[in-house]
Amino acid sequence: MFDRQLTVFDLAINEKIKKIGITDELKELSSQYLIDSHYKKITLGRTLTLHEIETSLMRFKRFPEYINRVYEILSKYYDEIKEFENKTDFQTIAIAKRDNCIRIYQPRHQYSIWCISMIDDEFYKYAKVK
Repeated sequence: MFDRQLTVFDLAINEKIKKIGITDELKELSSQYLIDSHYKKITLGRTLTLHEIETSLMRFKRFPEYINRVYEILSKYYDEIKEFENKTDFQTIAIAKRDNCIRIYQPRHQYSIWCISMIDDEFYKYAKVK
């Protein structure tokens, strides 16, 4: 019935995320662009390759502006790994800007995103107050 039960620790993490305000900032940015709603629309009930997702989202003229603004928000809450810097391990928590995407590093997990909707909810708990 339930994927997993909430614990007291989950509630504390959710309160921390609310207090920091990262999700509110990203939600506001998402509402200014059609990119996240388009991502949800094209992936609903389908399995797409990352290339197909990237190609579809990059059709938007404002995509470069959008991805840069997403990166600006994330860089307030996470450490940055500069291009060509290779200091990652299994415990790294950081972000890196690539050509058309943002690379997310979290413990034992690395992936690229092209829109806010692709961020793993677990990643928010690693946000820090700056």
